[in-house]
Amino acid sequence: MFAPRTCFALALLGACILCGEVRAARNDWAEGTPGQPNGATRDYYNRAGLLAWKNYLGDWRDAKNVAQGNAAYATTTLEDDDTARSVEWDVTALVREWVEGRFPNQGMLLRGVEGQGSHHFRSRQWSGADEHPRLVVTTPQGTQSLAPQADTYLEPSTYRSQGHSETLKVAMKSSPALLRFDLAEIPAGTQITKAVLRLHTFAQYGGPMVVGVFRCAQGHDVPEQAPRLGLAAKYSHDRGIERDPDVIFAARFESEDWSDAWTYAAGSLEPVAADPKHRFEPLQGRALRVKMAEGSNGAMNVTYKFMKETGREPEEIYFRYYLRLADDWRQTLEGGKMPGVSGTYGIAGWGGRRSDGTDGWSARGAYSHTISEDNPLAGTTPIGTYCYHADQPGTYGDIWLWQQGYRGFLENNCWYCVEQFVKLNTPGKRDGVIRAWIDGRPAFEKTDVRFRHVEKLKIEQIWMNVYHGGKRPSPHDQHMFVDNVVVATTYIGPMKTSPSPRGRGG
Repeated sequence: MFAPRTCFALALLGACILCGEVRAARNDWAEGTPGQPNGATRDYYNRAGLLAWKNYLGDWRDAKNVAQGNAAYATTTLEDDDTARSVEWDVTALVREWVEGRFPNQGMLLRGVEGQGSHHFRSRQWSGADEHPRLVVTTPQGTQSLAPQADTYLEPSTYRSQGHSETLKVAMKSSPALLRFDLAEIPAGTQITKAVLRLHTFAQYGGPMVVGVFRCAQGHDVPEQAPRLGLAAKYSHDRGIERDPDVIFAARFESEDWSDAWTYAAGSLEPVAADPKHRFEPLQGRALRVKMAEGSNGAMNVTYKFMKETGREPEEIYFRYYLRLADDWRQTLEGGKMPGVSGTYGIAGWGGRRSDGTDGWSARGAYSHTISEDNPLAGTTPIGTYCYHADQPGTYGDIWLWQQGYRGFLENNCWYCVEQFVKLNTPGKRDGVIRAWIDGRPAFEKTDVRFRHVEKLKIEQIWMNVYHGGKRPSPHDQHMFVDNVVVATTYIGPMKTSPSPRGRGG
């Protein structure tokens, strides 16, 4: 159905042919950016993407492939003698598993398995390269001494990442250290004669400790699957889809009077067939260019109100649109809002007007900061749901990023099919549903939402909203493109005929 996005697909293998850069896989832990809490922390393996560990202070597998197990691949006893020296672990068995392809190389996790206190080591950021961590791998072809691709440690006393510290720390019952080495230059199946992890310890506190090496095993990957097809599969290029009995509303942006089909339309909006400055390539004829101008917050505010247009308000709905983030899309200051659905009735459920379950709710889309270049998900913008609901703990709504299969992390200059499903809860029950698909593949599901306490609250409108913030305005001009909106009572899915790989930014 869809051609793969070349850079992102190859990043899974650790390299990008287009740019020649060696990259981490998208499910690897992040080292982080200096001065920012966006790397691996006690709670997240990638805080920039709000990708959480399944277990506090890290996820690992032991030598028996047991999750959070205690059978280390290798151990070394570290003495508390205030002596700076090199220490080693024989990690031959672990490196063999990686090179043989038995498990993905997601890095090593070092943790205390016996003893007390803490031990400190030089990290790859230390000024003296001769004391940096090394992985020494011997094969029949010779010996290689590898520097770490990334290293860090997890500190329970702070939410901040430690990836750019000059120190690695291992403390008993806390503070595991993480190291990742790039093994791409060792061909799969190569015989590993020996592999030794070497660290330089410079400080020890609290007594001797046995430190074990384990295999990092974090991630939100799901098995790859074919796109789920829906009613759109019956209509080539969506032609005639508006006549389907399950379709309530369909809109393209081919004419200058496109807004007449909507209940309300405002913003910096223009249908365009070409825009080479922003690397636009058509999905199908014209698309709606949305401009988020420097110094402004609002970019798009377009609504389709069910009562006015159809005479009734539904309690569940499918909403699909195609989205392309332009070449200048970079969220450096704040996140913001994206298209979704709502029932605010001008009373509550947006803008800090908290819902009490009787006056309003909303489930707009959301976007977060574009992820920095030193991250396994570099250059992508996380999207999700920004929801005002009856059980929200604060004044403002909750943000739930679409993390399943990493599908809600969008690249610039690619067309995406974005579909959302909202089903309101039974008053008094937490059985409301939000689902999302990217290109016909599941990206998010939540089935315990309480939008309302009263039946009078329905789905009032489709809310095509693009907004910067929060309160702070956009620091520069940036754009997106929207096309082929469909609203229906059943699952819609991607178009039968998809754009070319070139049109998807490949």
